[in-house]
Parts: sequence; C-alpha cells; structure tokens
Amino acid sequence: MILVEAGRRDLRGLDAQLTFAAQLAARGHCVALDAAGLPGALDRGRTYEAAPFLVDSEDLSVEALFLLGAEDIEEAALAALRNRALADAVPVVAIGRFEDHQGYLGARARIAYALGREPRMFDLSESQPRPLVARAATPLVAELAPRPRPLGAVPVLTVALGAKALDKGDVLGCFAAMSHRAGVRLRIIANAKQKERVKASRHHDLPVVTFTDLSPVTLAARTDVFAVYGQGVPGERMAALSVCLLGAGGVVVDCTEDGAFLALGAPALRGPVDPAALEAYLTDTVLVNLGPIGAQLAASPWIAGADIARLEAAAGLASGSAAPARGRAARARGRTVFMPTNGVGLGHAQRCSVIADATETSERPVFAAFPSCVPMIRDRGFDCLPLVQKSGDHPQPYANDVLTYLRLGRLLGRADRLVFDGGYVFDSIFRTVLERGTRAIWIRRGLWPEGDASKEALDRERIFERVIVPSEAFPELNDVYSQTPRVRNVGPILRQREQTEEECAALRARVAAHLGQPFERLVVSMLGGGVASDRSAQLQAISGLLAGRTDTLHLVVVWPGALVDPALHAWPNTRVVQTYEALSLCLAADLVTSAAGYNSVHEVLYHAIPAILIPQSAPYLDDQTRRAEALASRGLAEMIEAGDLLRLSSVLTECLEGGGACRLRASLAGADLPAPGAAEAARLIAEVGEEN
Repeated sequence: MILVEAGRRDLRGLDAQLTFAAQLAARGHCVALDAAGLPGALDRGRTYEAAPFLVDSEDLSVEALFLLGAEDIEEAALAALRNRALADAVPVVAIGRFEDHQGYLGARARIAYALGREPRMFDLSESQPRPLVARAATPLVAELAPRPRPLGAVPVLTVALGAKALDKGDVLGCFAAMSHRAGVRLRIIANAKQKERVKASRHHDLPVVTFTDLSPVTLAARTDVFAVYGQGVPGERMAALSVCLLGAGGVVVDCTEDGAFLALGAPALRGPVDPAALEAYLTDTVLVNLGPIGAQLAASPWIAGADIARLEAAAGLASGSAAPARGRAARARGRTVFMPTNGVGLGHAQRCSVIADATETSERPVFAAFPSCVPMIRDRGFDCLPLVQKSGDHPQPYANDVLTYLRLGRLLGRADRLVFDGGYVFDSIFRTVLERGTRAIWIRRGLWPEGDASKEALDRERIFERVIVPSEAFPELNDVYSQTPRVRNVGPILRQREQTEEECAALRARVAAHLGQPFERLVVSMLGGGVASDRSAQLQAISGLLAGRTDTLHLVVVWPGALVDPALHAWPNTRVVQTYEALSLCLAADLVTSAAGYNSVHEVLYHAIPAILIPQSAPYLDDQTRRAEALASRGLAEMIEAGDLLRLSSVLTECLEGGGACRLRASLAGADLPAPGAAEAARLIAEVGEEN
C-alpha cells in the first residue's frame, strides 16, 4: 500500500493527505493513512473522508511513501518516519514548496537523517511557480484527462461563497432563481454558519454543502463549472477542487473581488463579481461553448505543471489506468442492493423484501441491513450484509454510520444500483452515491408529522435518480412534498398472503396445542416493541380486560428481539410471541389491536382484518393518527387514542360480544382500495439500471 504522510500533524496537513490520498485511490492505487498520525478528534466531514484510508500502524505494509509539506516538518513526523524502519527498496518521496535551495537542502538532510538514506525530493516550486495557495501543503495536482462536457444532460454549476457573500444584497435570491432554471444544476459550497443561514431562510431548499461535507476530488468529479466568490482563493480544499476540475476539462470562473485566480496565472475565466450577473454570463458565454472552453483551459501550460503522473513517476508507480485495479470489478449488469433503515420496527425491511420478491432480474437482489432485520431478510431468501446498529457506547453519535459508509463502499460494484428505504438520508448514503457515482433510488413514504417536511428530510433528494413514493390507501393521506420528474408514485406496498378458512383453523389448532391453552376467540395485539413509545399501559389494559374471558387467547406479537414488559407474562391467557409471521396470526384472529404504522394498516385493509388501531406518536414517526382516523371515519377500523383506556374497554367488548368485529370485516370486504404497487416499484427500480 502507498502511505501518505504530512510534515505537520494538524488539520492543514490532514487535508493535504486526504486530498492526495483520494486522488491516488481514484487512479487505482491502494492508499493508506496511519491512524496514529491523526491530529486529535476530527469533525464529522473529515471523519468520513479519512475512514476509507485509515490503517493501524502495526497493520501497515508500505510499498511507497509520500511525505507532503516537506518544507516544514515537525519532530513527530520525523520520529514516525524513523520508527517505520522502511526497507531500502521502499521509495520515499518528499514533496514540498521550498523557498530556496538552502531550504531544499535542509529539508532533505533532516529527512535523510530520520530515514537513514536519501529521500527522493520533489520541489513543487519548479513545476508550480505560482500555486493557487502560497506554501500549500496540498500538492495541488490533477489527473490530466479531459472529459466530455457537460457530464450529464444538464451542466452542474458549483459555487463557492465568499466569507461575506451573504451580507451583500439578495445573494440567495439570485441563486434560488438560478436553481429553478432548467439549464443548470446548482450546488453551493459555504462555511457552516452560512449553511445554517441558508437553511433558516426562505431559500432553504437551495443545495448547500460545507467545505468538508465532501472531498474536493468528489466535488470536482461532479462539477462542470466552478464559480468562486469572495476575496482571494478560499483555501487549499477549494484550490484542489479547481485544479482537479481544470485537469478534467471543466471550467473555473474567477468571480473573486481581486481576480485571484487570474492574478496567479491560472487558466480561469473572469466572471462577474456580482452574483446577480452570473446566470446571464454563464448562459451567453460559457454554457454554449462549455466543451471547447474546457478543452482550451485544460491545454494550458499552467495546468500541465500540475500533472499527478509526475509524482507517481517519482515514486516508481504505474500511473492512471496502468495501476492495479481496486475494489469490486464491474459487472455487465449490476445487482440491486437494498438498504432499509432500522426504523421503529422492521417495516422498512419488510417493504424492501416485498419489492425484492417482485423484482424480475437475472441476479437476485441483495441487502445491507441492521442486525434486527437480518434474520427476516435471510428467511425471505436474500443475502444480507449486516450493518452496525447505533449505540450510546460509540464515541460519536454517527460512528455506526461511518462503518455503514465503509461497508457499502466494499459491497457496491460499479454497475450496482442502491435502493434506500428510510425517512432521512444518512451521510453514508449521501457520500456513497456522490463519491462512487452510484445509481440510487429512494423509497420515501409520506404522511410526515406537521412541521417535519422538506427542510431536513428532502434536502438530499437530489442525489437520487428516482424517488419512489408508496401511496396510502386513501387520497387525503397522500401529501405531496416534492414534484419533480424523478418522483414516481406507486400503489401501497405491502406483504400479501392468501390464507383459507381451513388454513386459519389449522393454525389456530397448532397455536392451542403449542401453548397448551384451548380457545374459541383469538385476539392478537401488535403495538410495537416499545421503541417509539411505551405501550405497556395499553398492553396491560388489554390483557386485564381479556383475563376473565376463559374462552379467549390473547397473543402479544412482537418482532424477534423486541423488548416486552415482563409483567405481561403474569396474565393467565396472555402469551408473548416473537415472530416474523405476524400476518398469518392476524389472518387467523378474531380481532387485532395494532399501532397505525404503514405496513400494519395496509395489511389490515387488504386482508380485511377487523382491528382496533391505537396510533403511536413520536417526533420521528409518520402521522399515525391521521392514518387511523382515515380508516375509522370510513368504518373500516376502530380508533382509540393511546390514553383513552376507558373507551378501549367498551370498544373491545363491543368487537368481541356485540358483533363489532363482524361489522368491520364486512365493511373491509367492500372497501374500494388502490392496486398494490410492489410490482410497479420493482419495475421502476430495474428501469434505472437499464437507462444509459
């Protein structure tokens, strides 16, 4: 592996390591950073960025070493170099920007003393006499391989805001107008405070990332035109983005107040300092000639001095396509990889398994899922990569998502498509899709609680090629959160099962024999495992109300591994059952009490199961009360508020003794319901993989 070190172990040195490591990895090299060399605790963005490269010191097998910022080496870096005791055959390339020959000789002597032999020196001052950032630790090199422009159907414009950009007029209004035009896809890079201001403004739907949300290499690979505002070149990361983009035939537009790029001889276009004039300038001057302009800029002698192949040659490495391939080989036809979030129960995973069952492709879909979902998914016949569940014992609240990011990176092949089912798009998904260019689909349910709409949940919708929205059974529940060509609505997605009266009777007999308790009436309660809200009071109340009914068996059904109040085991005719086959028991039951989650409600509706719905409520849940009310208002279910235990008693009695359950079953049998949408969802997913 190629080890990338920095002369100083600070954030500036780390950024140089991360950028150069990403560039080498993109060219097929196996690259590592020594985990012991990190400059203390990292921010969230850099944690994800560093994760793929970190290796413990004892596990390093160094084939070549690059030392960045060699003109300014601290003792800790020299000591680490000395302790590595590298074999003489391992090339060590010290890269720096030396002010004069004396500085060059001094750095070489210090490194040679620590190394025990002469390093290979590379003076960037010779090939880059006027770098975008003076004394940059980052090499500011690029792969010189121009690509056809635009990269997609619509040019991608990335804009770096200056430090005071939001203090000058209606800048956000200008960019908001531009983002709604059909001729360009906009991305804004801002500092953390600026991003907060954008998200708190009426232009909160603008696509904004911070300087460390994504690697400069990733941003350059997803950009056609880069417009830079403010005073001077905004740091080494943005300088690296600019050089990478120019090497790939993209266009840099210098909108800085001091014309910083042009003053340094960089092959950039001089753009308007006023953001209000940017759209007209791009439309009339740049976008109409994007390909030729990019090719001309890429041919500049200035960018020729930034060829990364020269550094590879200094280390004796094969360059570009000649480097050994890394990661999974591309398939002619990709797989479908489903990643359901854990959610409150297993609803996301169950929905994905229903769609996967409906998929008609030559290669069976695979899953990446959290531990509670894995047995169910494997039981349905799908391979599943286990992910790490979030835990309070982790050092950061997002630590498990960093591991998810790493595992997805190893699982996904280049031709694979990723199907994500969840309410919030994790950083692991966001980064994987953008960094790898993965074709991604989001299965996004609606019915979000009041106030929990587009600002957060929809902010990352743009990374998906398709958004599939499983509908609710009734039109008033189908809220619209975004309307773009990528959003496709399908019918309700649910697991369907046919179970004859004879099969139901046989199942009831098996349950009675297994539990050693004969019964005439069967009541099944599915109120969740207490993750979203404590349902102990409702379950205790139901168990108590049924305790005197010697002819009734009460089954509390939960997912395997769910937590259940131990006191439930004390009731004489209540039994706790852990199973993935709750639907079979519900079909055999006389009455079901259930939360009003998406899967549970649609299984009740489409299988005509009489039910009492007790909605759950939590800030991160969908609006179960609205869903339950829609059924209750149509006479298709009874609805009880979680705290209304007195009414629960009367409704339960009416359903079991007053014919209420029979009336519900009759109403359900005549309900006019939309066609299920699993097959259509599977078709839309497969279609993404076939489009080119």
